[in-house]
Amino acid sequence: MNFEKAKEFLQSFVSYEGMAKIPYSEKVFDLRKIKNFLRDYGVDYEKLKYVHVAGSKGKGSTCSFIANYLWRRGYKVGLYTSPHIFEITERIWLNGKEIDKKKFSVMVENLKKFIAKNKCEKLTYFEILTVLALKYFVDEGVDYAVLEVGLGGRLDATNIVKPVLSILTKVELEHTDVLGDTFEKILNEKLGIVKENVPLLIGSQNIEVEKIIRKKLADKKGVFYLESKNGFARAENENLAFHALKLFLPKVDKEKFFRIVEKVKLPGRFDVRKVGKCKVIFDMAHTKNSIDDLLKNLERKFGKKKFVFLFALMKGKDVVSILKSIGNCAEKIVFTNAHEVRGMPALELKNLAIKLGVKRQMEVVEDCLKAFKNMQKKNRLLVVTGSHFLIGKILSTLLS
Repeated sequence: MNFEKAKEFLQSFVSYEGMAKIPYSEKVFDLRKIKNFLRDYGVDYEKLKYVHVAGSKGKGSTCSFIANYLWRRGYKVGLYTSPHIFEITERIWLNGKEIDKKKFSVMVENLKKFIAKNKCEKLTYFEILTVLALKYFVDEGVDYAVLEVGLGGRLDATNIVKPVLSILTKVELEHTDVLGDTFEKILNEKLGIVKENVPLLIGSQNIEVEKIIRKKLADKKGVFYLESKNGFARAENENLAFHALKLFLPKVDKEKFFRIVEKVKLPGRFDVRKVGKCKVIFDMAHTKNSIDDLLKNLERKFGKKKFVFLFALMKGKDVVSILKSIGNCAEKIVFTNAHEVRGMPALELKNLAIKLGVKRQMEVVEDCLKAFKNMQKKNRLLVVTGSHFLIGKILSTLLS
C-alpha cells in the first residue's frame, strides 16, 4: 500500500472534522469502542507516560514546546496533534520528525488487514488516527507521549489515557454549536480530562472562566493555576509548558528550556513569509483572544502600518467579537471561504460586518486561492487568518 492508498483508506472512515453538524453524544463518541479496538489490536497503550492537553487555543503550541524540551533533554518522545496543515503525517511525531510516509503506509496496511479479519466496531477517522499514533509510540517505546485533545475533552479519543499530567490551556467560546454556548457548558467538556490522582495545570484564563473552574474543582487536590504574565499567546504557552514540565520532571533547566522553545517553528502561527513583492502573515487565529493576540503582534512587529486581511471563519465561532476586532485594525478585508461545509459564507461575513458598523473597505471573493493571488501587491502587508483550512490551502500551494 502506497501513501496515497493509505490516505484513501483512512478517508473511508467517518470524519467529523469536515462536517457542519457533529452528532456529539456519548453514544456516537463512546470511548469503550477505541479501548476495545486497542485491546484487540494488542496495543498496550496504558504502559506509557502521557501528558494530556485540552483547551480552546494554545494546545498545539504547548504540546510542541513540552515535546521538544523532553526530546532535546534526552528522552524519547512522541507527539500527537491535530489538525494538520500540509500532510496527515504531521500529526504523529517522534523525536522531532513526523512519521515517515512509508512507515505510516505500512501501519495503515496492517491495520486494514486486521479490520478485514476481525469484527471491529467502526471507528471514526480521528479515532483510527489515534490508534495509529498510540501503536507507533508503544512500538517505539517512547518515554513520554504528548497528546493534544482533538475536540472538547470528555468524549475525545485521547481521553482514554491516564497521564502523568493534565493541562488546560486558555478556554474561549468556540465550537459553541457542539460543546455549548456558555463557558459553563464548554468547561463541562474541557474538564472531562480531569482524572483522579492526576495533577492538573490550568493556564491563564479570563476572570469568568477561572471562577467557574475553581468552583467546579473546589474539592480536587493537585490543581495548579497560572496567572497571565505578558499577554502574548506564544509567551503564555511557553510559560505554561515550562511550569508543566516542572510538575513531572525532577529538574527543568529554565535557560535551556527557553533556548529550545525559541527555535520551535510553528507553521501558521504568526508565520511571516515573503511572497513575491508582498509580505504575508499567516496566522490560524479563530477565537476572540487569538485574533486580539494577532493584532497585538502585528503592531509590535510592524508598528502602525496598514494591513489588508484575507479572512475566512468556520461556523460555531464567536464571529461578532472577531469581526469587531478585525474591523478596528484592517485597512481592507477580503472575505472568502476555505471550507464548503463548515465555513461561514463569505457574503454572510461581509453583511454581518456591515451590520456591526465596520467601516472599512470590504470585498467578497469566494475562491480563497484566487483572492490570495489577486491581493499580492508590492510592499503590501497581507494578513491571512481565521481558519486553519484557509492557511493550509494557501500554504500548500506555495510550497508545492
